[in-house]
Amino acid sequence: MTTDIQRADTRLRRTTALVLALAVPAAAALVYFAQRWLIERAIASSIEDLVVQMRHWIGIAVAASAACLFVLAIHALRRARAAAAQQRWPVAGARVLRDTPVRHGEAALRAARLLKLVSLLLFVFAAATFALSWRLFGV
Repeated sequence: MTTDIQRADTRLRRTTALVLALAVPAAAALVYFAQRWLIERAIASSIEDLVVQMRHWIGIAVAASAACLFVLAIHALRRARAAAAQQRWPVAGARVLRDTPVRHGEAALRAARLLKLVSLLLFVFAAATFALSWRLFGV
């Protein structure tokens, strides 16, 4: 029995490592400056105004999270459909971060069904998150 291996894409590995190396300090700086801004805002505002402003900012953050979940759900659904059509996982031409054994036939269809389930859950989470953000905006 031969085992097909889809080889890792070294360029994708380097790109991923670079993005993570830049994103972590950027996120830390964003949190630091957001905290300073929040403290200055709290000092300058009344409690009622601060609560309204924070509900709006949290609503924006939650809406952005919902959008990310929605995009991820669409991507997962597209990958699942491609895997089911090709009966191959990972799909042909996909770039992978590490050497990955290729599954064919029923094993690939199981992976596609699981990915469709994940996609459905992501759609549900995105809808629930969007509903939460809608409530936060409705002051």
